Amino acid sequence: MMQFPDSQKGAMNFSESVALKAVSLLLALILWITVLGFKKEEMRKNVKFEPLVAPGMMITNKIPTHILFTLRGPRVLLNDVEKKLPPIRPDFRRSKELTIPVAISEVLLGELPAGVSVVSYHPSNLLIPLEEVVERSVSVRPSLRGLPARGYDISQVKVTPPRVTVSGPKSALEALEFITTEPVDTQELEGEKEVVVAVEVDPALGFRLSRENAVRVQVTAKPARKKP
Repeated sequence: MMQFPDSQKGAMNFSESVALKAVSLLLALILWITVLGFKKEEMRKNVKFEPLVAPGMMITNKIPTHILFTLRGPRVLLNDVEKKLPPIRPDFRRSKELTIPVAISEVLLGELPAGVSVVSYHPSNLLIPLEEVVERSVSVRPSLRGLPARGYDISQVKVTPPRVTVSGPKSALEALEFITTEPVDTQELEGEKEVVVAVEVDPALGFRLSRENAVRVQVTAKPARKKP
């Protein structure tokens, strides 16, 4: 049998001791990470809310774009859930109602992993107002900015085309008398000016330009008539 000098035996014992300590430290670290990963915590998550409506219908009031959920469970599972939560898309495409109540609950999130639960959600209830989208021809009123040259008056303003087609929720569109253009500069104007300007509608009210998005504006400034 081979005999090792005492110095070599000491070196081997030291190496084995260091290796055992390293393994012990690694196992302790793995255990700590595992315990920490499965420690229950709470997480707040904004989930997109995107209702589906039938073609030719639109949501007329402002509704939340996200639902805030508070989830509770092991950190490792919460992190996995956060990555996989899909948008909430309730389907109203076949609904005949014009005002639809929506009760928010954990059911909207689908199946969650065992150990993960919903603590709270906000808002808890919503009303989704729907309205038919229609088209209508609306007159255009040009917006003029600035005074003509001294001794001149604006004598004529011509818009081509004089009306454009606007789409939007039926009730709001019926109440719409006219739409305006972006400002036409008439400061110090003498004679005639012709420009192409964009037509402006308020998308926040659900209005959209169906076809034309610009018009031609002719503005004429003539010398003011002297008062007798």
